[in-house]
Amino acid sequence: MSKLLFFNGKILTMEDSQKEVECIVTENNKIIFCGSYEEGKKFIDKNTKYIDLEGRTLLPGFNDSHMHLISYGLSKYKVDLSNADSILHMQKALKEFVNNEKVKIFKKWILGHGWNQENFIEGRLPNKYDIDRVINDRPVFLSRACYHICVVNSMALKLAGITKETRDPEGGKIDRDPVTGEPTGILRENAVYLVYNLIPFTEDIGEIKEIIQSAIDDANKVGITSIQTDDFSHLKSYKKILYAYQELKNEKKLNARINLQMLLDTKDKLIDFLKMNKKTGDGDEMVKFGPLKLLADGSLGSKTAALEAPYSDDINTKGVLIYTTEEIEKILTLAHVNGLQLAVHTIGDRAMKQVLSIYYRLNKMYYRKDARFRLIHCQILSRDIIEQFKKLNVIADIQPIFIKTDMQIAESRVGKERLKYSYAWNTMHNEGIFLSGGSDAPVEPFNPLYGIYCAVTRKDLNGYPEKGWYPEEKLDLYTALKLFTINPAYCTFEENIKGSIKTGKLADLVVLSEDITKIPLDKIKDVKVDMTVLSGKVIFSRN
Repeated sequence: MSKLLFFNGKILTMEDSQKEVECIVTENNKIIFCGSYEEGKKFIDKNTKYIDLEGRTLLPGFNDSHMHLISYGLSKYKVDLSNADSILHMQKALKEFVNNEKVKIFKKWILGHGWNQENFIEGRLPNKYDIDRVINDRPVFLSRACYHICVVNSMALKLAGITKETRDPEGGKIDRDPVTGEPTGILRENAVYLVYNLIPFTEDIGEIKEIIQSAIDDANKVGITSIQTDDFSHLKSYKKILYAYQELKNEKKLNARINLQMLLDTKDKLIDFLKMNKKTGDGDEMVKFGPLKLLADGSLGSKTAALEAPYSDDINTKGVLIYTTEEIEKILTLAHVNGLQLAVHTIGDRAMKQVLSIYYRLNKMYYRKDARFRLIHCQILSRDIIEQFKKLNVIADIQPIFIKTDMQIAESRVGKERLKYSYAWNTMHNEGIFLSGGSDAPVEPFNPLYGIYCAVTRKDLNGYPEKGWYPEEKLDLYTALKLFTINPAYCTFEENIKGSIKTGKLADLVVLSEDITKIPLDKIKDVKVDMTVLSGKVIFSRN
């Protein structure tokens, strides 16, 4: 493989000891030089390819600390309802999609995603009757934007055996007509799986590989070279998912480094996995086993995030804790003592307190040096929770892009008082809490430049509000860039091999279309990725 020499640009290393260099040289899969252009020229030989940055920014390849790669890939085969501004619009999109060739991957089922009742002019949740009017002869399953609730039609309910007599599952809720008691078609949290588990997802390794490759191709176009992905629940067999990633790696067709966040949501599933004798960090530079991933609560948009006090716009609910403390503690303890890192989805303050209390006990009873406990999302905080984060050195995996949607509903959901410590990234950073950045795609787009933009401006992608939403919580640009480069590498115990531009590290790089340090912060969302490099090889070029 030829050498690459990058020069004449803004080369930001993400190394605090040397934040900027004039030139870097890569050979094979490693960075072999960082420093001045004059010194860099000494590495030139007949195989060297010059890349003149022409003033543009060069960064370490982007790393998304939490997404659902296979779910994103599968979303291409579903009807996209993210732009639906009414139930009528939703029905029209369904009608147009029903004969689409893409639906074949789910046999006779119709799947959709991305709807948000907050955007509907009707001002209500959709129900089974809305779907039945369009499609009543095949099952339909439509996920809300947050993926924590869904609406299904009557045929899907029938296939799942859900009637007025069906009990709510533990950690879930079946919405019912207040008069008749009949299910409305809305399923929340664990109730979603009553139907979801019936969907005939592909088990063909070739198709799974195509889904993965298609998703990674899109990620490469926005500069992503490392992906921490929660995939295990998105197909019938996580073992087939593992096999697909390994095959792609062996065929040298895997164009991103994969760290698997393993959703094993029952003790039995975890015990079965542990028979493989794998722990966090096992694997190689391309595919690694990451943390055990669990969900402690739901989402703010669906009012299933677990809060200490009732929702401000619905005093009859405090959201949903997916597990009792005893249940989740048993699973987390078993994983911890068997060498797995822990990463738990927690959006509400009640969920965070539940899991932080378990982390505290694990630290005391089964202390492990450098456990790097993680909480994912960390939205509705409090002063007490911030202190617990600090005390336990817990990593906060945040998704800055969430504010583009959540700023529209957060105040009505939790009120102004609770918002003082919500989405409080600058407060957390200043308190010394370690932050890492992700997207939760396909919930939100995985373009890291959107996440960086939201982190530094606190605005949505239309530039609203003018001064930013709770602007005191803006992060500075350097800190925001770290969220998507060196910090996610730390989350996976890989900060010594990637995440910054340093001699000896992996040659994973991204070239931006601008000098990101010289443009107005509002323009960051418009910056393009010109080139993505993985292991010293150009895997995407815009030109």
